[in-house]
Amino acid sequence: MLKQLLDRAWSGGTSPHDSEIYALIHKELSSGGMDAGLWTKAIAVSDGNNEKAKSRYIEMRANALRKARKQVQDFAKQTQREQRAIERQNAEQERLRQELNSLKQREASIDSKLWREFTSPDAKKRKRKKQLRNTVVFIALSLGIYFLSTDEGLAILAITFAFFFWILSLATYGKYELENELKSIRSRIVGLGGNA
Repeated sequence: MLKQLLDRAWSGGTSPHDSEIYALIHKELSSGGMDAGLWTKAIAVSDGNNEKAKSRYIEMRANALRKARKQVQDFAKQTQREQRAIERQNAEQERLRQELNSLKQREASIDSKLWREFTSPDAKKRKRKKQLRNTVVFIALSLGIYFLSTDEGLAILAITFAFFFWILSLATYGKYELENELKSIRSRIVGLGGNA
């Protein structure tokens, strides 16, 4: 019993796949196409007894074929792992490419909006007209309040409020936020390897 356990452990055990291995070894023995080095070793460890040598050859050849099968399986598994890694890498590159394209589209959109609304000659002209109109309104309102008001303190307070509204009307709303967003987008584009 101990000898059978040791033989099974030494031979790698039995599995359904071993029948293919033993069928191949049977063909080798039947055709005489045995591994010469392995057959010689089997004879040497069997003290020249052909029946023992045949049994030993079968064990050693089965082990060699199991080892070769294991190497092929390991190679196939490694190849699959590498293929999955390549696929993950390709998917990540595609995701980054799409993100880069999206960022570039957003960058172009913001550039266009900044040009249209703040930096084009027409936008600057509209801003100057708005500032001039608001200034004229502020001056007229201030003079009206000052001359029509009977309470000087109330007039100064109303003019002060009008002054703050006038200052706020001169501000360029939205430009700062767009410029910050554009800066952030360009930084991300450079981080992704694109040209900003």
